Amino acid sequence: MVELIKTGIPELDEILNGGIPRGNSVLLAGSCGTGKTILSEQFLFTGARENDEVGIYISLSEPRDKILSNLEPFKFYDSRLVEEEKIKIVDITQDARLINLEPLTVNGIISMIGSIIRDSGAQRVVIDSLTAICNSLGNERNIREFIFELGLQLGYLDCTTIFISEIQPMKFQYSVYGVEEFIADGVILLSEFEDKGDLIRTLQVVKMRGVKHARNKHILEITEEGVKLKPMFEL
Repeated sequence: MVELIKTGIPELDEILNGGIPRGNSVLLAGSCGTGKTILSEQFLFTGARENDEVGIYISLSEPRDKILSNLEPFKFYDSRLVEEEKIKIVDITQDARLINLEPLTVNGIISMIGSIIRDSGAQRVVIDSLTAICNSLGNERNIREFIFELGLQLGYLDCTTIFISEIQPMKFQYSVYGVEEFIADGVILLSEFEDKGDLIRTLQVVKMRGVKHARNKHILEITEEGVKLKPMFEL
């Protein structure tokens, strides 16, 4: 029987018919400001608080101090979990293992990410962002090799992973390189539309292996509690 883990967002768990299957890798795709970081951090803190699971946030986009500062207004944030290293924020642009990878190679980056996850004992992982790592690899062949190899390695590590994918606003796409969605067990698309001059955030579960799930769009709101969802028809 598939073990489902809670995301920390009750409405999303309902859409997923209970949660994300343990060990799945999920592509969280969206443009700037759609709520990717908040949703993924809420996922990590839920695991640490409710299940005593170690969560790790691997960042190439923002320094650790800025990430923590941006989380402070949210009620799901607990500095004690960070101090006790139940939640670990790793800025790998400052990690010696990355700095020493000259030039950057597919095997080198895969080895480094695997080492970080194994050393932390993480059961929940967020990689922010898959797009930033791919941009550093230079050519399309390296990018495709990296994406497929990363998917295999994370399967061996048996952690539940969210890959963040940076996509262009107002475009119906899940990835930049066209292969990310194929290595992922699940795809969650965050997008937005304009209504009376305001940009409305939305969430849609495109696929999730192992569960029967709803595929309709929901309105996504960011509150002090974190991410909240409601059906489109209530707008």
